[in-house]
Amino acid sequence: MILVTLVVAALVAGCSGTPAGVSPPVDSVRVSPTAASPVSPTPSPRVSRAALTVEQAARRYLGIVRPYNVALERLEQAINGGRPVAELRRRAAQVATANEAHIRRLTGTPWPAAVRGPTRRLTAESGRAQRHWLMAARAQSRDALVQQVLNAVRHDGKAPAAKIRALLHLERYDEDDYA
Repeated sequence: MILVTLVVAALVAGCSGTPAGVSPPVDSVRVSPTAASPVSPTPSPRVSRAALTVEQAARRYLGIVRPYNVALERLEQAINGGRPVAELRRRAAQVATANEAHIRRLTGTPWPAAVRGPTRRLTAESGRAQRHWLMAARAQSRDALVQQVLNAVRHDGKAPAAKIRALLHLERYDEDDYA
């Protein structure tokens, strides 16, 4: 149990900014009631979106990472609380879902120039962790689930997340903000 507590503590400590809960709007194909096939919107000239200001980026970043950090904290609490493996799998699945959304939203945001590199590094690490979150969600035993959590922790993105927070003038990650 002590190992699990240390593992999960390391996991959460490394998540200095990783979630997402609300997906950005996605263009969808519309079906015309009079047409037999889908009709795509008329293509428009490529318009580049202006980069966010540092203040806007800071608010956006916190909004993106919050759902992931909350899901992660809930998984930690469930592991430390000795919850049944079925609940742990459900919690791990929530982390995987939040991580996927977080990657998508981080990638789809027009960050200020200085934040783009660390954001790419954070999304790359989050992408590497995703496979392990999905495996944790399907684990048949507590030990297997914890092993996948440990594997995911190796890709916590702590360094780029800390850099992003510094560049956006945000406070350091505090696990208590998500408890």
